[in-house]
Amino acid sequence: MDPKTLKVLETDKNVALVQMEVPVYGDSKGIRLELSSPGFQNSIVNAKNASELSEKLLALDKEGVTHRFTARYKTGVQPKSVRFIDNTRLAIPLLEDEGMDILDIRNGETVRISPPEKYRKKLGFVETISIPEHNELWVSQMQANAVHVFDLKTLAYKATVDLTGKWSKILLYDAARDLVYCSNWISEDISVIDRNSKKEIRKTDKIGLPRGLLLSKDGKELYIAQFSASNQESGGGRLGIYSMEKEKLTDTIGPPGNKRHIVPGPTENKIYVSDMCCSKVEVYDLKEKKVQKTIPVFDKPNTIALSPDGKYLYVSCRGPNNPTEGYLKKGLVLGRVYVIDTTTDTVKEFWEAGNQPTGLDVSPDNRYLVISDFLDDQIRVYRRNGF
Repeated sequence: MDPKTLKVLETDKNVALVQMEVPVYGDSKGIRLELSSPGFQNSIVNAKNASELSEKLLALDKEGVTHRFTARYKTGVQPKSVRFIDNTRLAIPLLEDEGMDILDIRNGETVRISPPEKYRKKLGFVETISIPEHNELWVSQMQANAVHVFDLKTLAYKATVDLTGKWSKILLYDAARDLVYCSNWISEDISVIDRNSKKEIRKTDKIGLPRGLLLSKDGKELYIAQFSASNQESGGGRLGIYSMEKEKLTDTIGPPGNKRHIVPGPTENKIYVSDMCCSKVEVYDLKEKKVQKTIPVFDKPNTIALSPDGKYLYVSCRGPNNPTEGYLKKGLVLGRVYVIDTTTDTVKEFWEAGNQPTGLDVSPDNRYLVISDFLDDQIRVYRRNGF
């Protein structure tokens, strides 16, 4: 193909829309594109005809990375998070749209599911949990102060839990007690929901601005990622320790910052916490109740996820906010995805992603990593080498 036939129609720091003339051959073997650039791995794209390339995202992977870009799929507006509900399907809550998309990463086939209209029209869908043992998929809706439940197999709507907490965010299932916990941003507390009756049964006292949640293995403590000490403060968030027996916050540990997300480590008494303000992931020793190590990453680390085999911790970093218009407008720098080796707790690799990679999850079979480009209304799919 002659490069002179390429015409850039539009571009930003993220992608370019390119028009090209595709030669037509009589052998009916289709089209083969060979892409290369210094510092990147070569890529070959095969297509049956030119229409298969229409608006297809072509991306090269950095030299040395072991996770290869495989697909980009469009979603509803502002995909806030992603969660695998099986090996190939994702639940994608939409912050500025009516519900969430269920998307199959094999072909991009998408089904939109939503609660009743009085909730749906308020928008603001944030996070999900999957509870396979009860065939349930839960999603939080911050602008309705509610949580909705769907059938995990049929995707049919089942119930809504109206909360007294304000601006519902992260969900966590407690299997031993059959309870669901929901962190509430504005009211600075956590709603406790009886899963069986679908009723909020109580709330905690104010415990700082809660984001991520994690239950200790023995179920005695709830760990809380405080984004800040309160709504009146821009920082000061620490890792909160909430006693399930005493039903109160008993301690806060670690340095102040904007804690965002918590996941368990591959070994006992080890957890990871992302800190948005300080461009780092903290490694905590829960037995010693202190930070064991700090791992530097890029600006605004958001979601973190541990691979099911425990080998890698993945980190989505939004990148710097737009300097004049805030985080809801595209910034001047793209975000990144980091891969951390959990044996050494060091960065194995990273690559440039889209405009604000926010949501992130790993498939149950370790094969796929998916991120959401929050401001581009799309997801990107990567495949791990060896799977």
